Amino acid sequence: MAVANFKQKFEALVSKETASWHQDAEFRQENRSWLKKSQAIAIKINKALADKSMSQKQLAEKMDVSPQQVNKIVKGRENLTLETIGKLEMALGIGLIEVVKHTAYTAYHHHSSGITAGGLAKEAYRERKPFQQLRASYMEASENAKVIKLSA
Repeated sequence: MAVANFKQKFEALVSKETASWHQDAEFRQENRSWLKKSQAIAIKINKALADKSMSQKQLAEKMDVSPQQVNKIVKGRENLTLETIGKLEMALGIGLIEVVKHTAYTAYHHHSSGITAGGLAKEAYRERKPFQQLRASYMEASENAKVIKLSA
């Protein structure tokens, strides 16, 4: 009788579902790219919260989201939308991501002198010449100039 009773208690405690560790591992592997970014953002958020002596609940109130949502974000396991990132930046007064402005030819490089687009822009400003004019004359004057086209 005691053995039968023990068996019933044991079966009641044991989960009928299979272990989910394998599914969790697959999820982490398949989503590694955005999870790393989310974790990096979470580190910046946690640092900002500590610097401002702000609680997760206070952040949630400033963002007009639930404390549970903020808890997921600070754990670095949340696939953030641009809207959420914007709310975080506004609430914490920090920048989390930067969008690089794209032009057809974003960077220029000269093999021998290491001239870059930033260097040409500074030179254009110093000489009070339009950037495009200076770039064109620089490109014509140098046989070794190489234009690096960056994709959008």
